Amino acid sequence: MVDIVKELVGNKTILQYIPSAKYSTVLTTNAKKLAKKNVCYVTISKTFSALDADFKKKGVNVKNIIFIDAISKTIIEKPDQTDRCYYVTSPSALTELSLVISKFLRHDFDYIVFDSLSNLMVYHKKGPLLKFINNLINKVKGSKTQAIFYAVSGGATSDLIKQCETFVDKAITA
Repeated sequence: MVDIVKELVGNKTILQYIPSAKYSTVLTTNAKKLAKKNVCYVTISKTFSALDADFKKKGVNVKNIIFIDAISKTIIEKPDQTDRCYYVTSPSALTELSLVISKFLRHDFDYIVFDSLSNLMVYHKKGPLLKFINNLINKVKGSKTQAIFYAVSGGATSDLIKQCETFVDKAITA
């Protein structure tokens, strides 16, 4: 298994391809390693409450993780408020998501995890999405934070994700 912390040495931004069969395991393994420091976890795939419960159950130190949840408000009108999660309207709201991430980057998190580019691609056309991802990566590079972007290996969005490789410092496979 890839050691995500070692991969980040000398790299500000990483795109990690994860086979769908290993997805949950890799997320948990990476979260355990990264949560030794401060993490901002952007979730497009699971709700904060589901991810938080899963991480706790699997022994991840969630005290060091703050979430940006772009999924819950598409399912629940008013999700339970917590000081560990900021809710974005939906994965379709790229401007809102960008503004929230920018605010979080000013707080000097050690890591920002973006889960996942594959899920975000369901909501957007190629052009605006590539612009958003490039802009986000440039913001990360201008901050003290390192970033990991997840993507499911293969599938219908693989060509678009391949283009994202040109924006990051390194692409790896889990």
